[in-house]
Amino acid sequence: MKGHNFKVLLWKELLDLSRDYKTLATSLLLPLIFFPLLGFLSLALVTQQPVNIAIVDMDREELHSELLNLTFSSRDLVNKLINGLKGYGFNVYEASNSSVVYNSSIDLVIIIPKGFTFNLLSLNSTAHVEIYRRANVQASARAEAIARAIINGYSNAVSKEKVEAIIKITGLNASSTAILYPISTKLQLVTFGGREVGMEEELKGLFARVLVLALSVVITPATSFIIDGIIGERERKTIEMILSLPLPVSLIIYSKLVAATMLGLLTAIADALGFVAYIVLTTMALGGNISLPIDPILLLLHSVVAFFTILVTISIALPFITRTRGIRSASNIASGIAIIGTIVFFTGFIVDYSRLPTTIKSILYIIPYTHSILSIQYYVVGYTFQALMHLLVLVILSIVLLVFSTKILNTEKMLLAPPT
Repeated sequence: MKGHNFKVLLWKELLDLSRDYKTLATSLLLPLIFFPLLGFLSLALVTQQPVNIAIVDMDREELHSELLNLTFSSRDLVNKLINGLKGYGFNVYEASNSSVVYNSSIDLVIIIPKGFTFNLLSLNSTAHVEIYRRANVQASARAEAIARAIINGYSNAVSKEKVEAIIKITGLNASSTAILYPISTKLQLVTFGGREVGMEEELKGLFARVLVLALSVVITPATSFIIDGIIGERERKTIEMILSLPLPVSLIIYSKLVAATMLGLLTAIADALGFVAYIVLTTMALGGNISLPIDPILLLLHSVVAFFTILVTISIALPFITRTRGIRSASNIASGIAIIGTIVFFTGFIVDYSRLPTTIKSILYIIPYTHSILSIQYYVVGYTFQALMHLLVLVILSIVLLVFSTKILNTEKMLLAPPT
């Protein structure tokens, strides 16, 4: 009988939620629209933002080395810079002198000084290129990085030609690659167990961090819904009718908590999807390429963790919310709890809780959100047992706090606002 009554109450709460278009729009549609829109705007604005680059060739020399039988020209580097930078959509101009640095419309100036080609052919000196970048212009930093990459590529090509010429002159049985790069490194990603993995494992870790950060946004919609479900109904005088039903108060509270938790869970999913879309679009805007591997078990784990994270949050806030005078006071309490959750989950985004010293983790275990973070982080690094243990702790904490909160509820205080 209780099960049937609970289903009826839960259906009533879900029906109320489905009619609350404002809550649904802000909780579900806003993350799905806001984050992709932000990424799309970043992509669109970056491509539309003009970056003006001036190249000054003060050398204008083409020299030939009889010894090396090589010919180099400063024009070679100028052409590579022009073609390479224009390929990224930058506006590239050639200037006659260095005074262009004082032109505020130019974001990046590349100067090839006098004597560049001579030093490029020399075996005793180094050729230099001067780069002037406009401070506090974000786009110019990206242009500088690309220009440096082009110059370094040209430098490596020249080095290889010079070494091969020396090898030919001396008659040595040698490789230009072995001389230029006597040491090479190889990176292999491995799990904590030593198993070799690919780059997708790194991206999986990034995705997990996004999911941890997404937990910070599930708290507010859920607490707002439960505030409206108790304080709002009290102010609208509808909670009296609900409490007059021949049903335990605990069932009424449970139905409200489950409905609020489901709202928070949907919000977490929407926020995670929106944030992933933002990362992909932002990476495209910066000229990169990203592919996030989707682990269905990780997504399922995140959903379960989000559900019980919301449940434990509401269970902590419930005794305080029911004792407040109005929605404003209840919202202040909920905001305080949400701030704590946001701080913890933000640190979980940038810090590996699973790698913290045991003494520090033991202190953090007092905070229920720590188990939410560790459950996801341990799973990502392959420690499935530890992930399940922290999930179990979170589940137990949620149930214990939920039962405790409903036991200490005072029906009279739910009906009437406390005196000032």
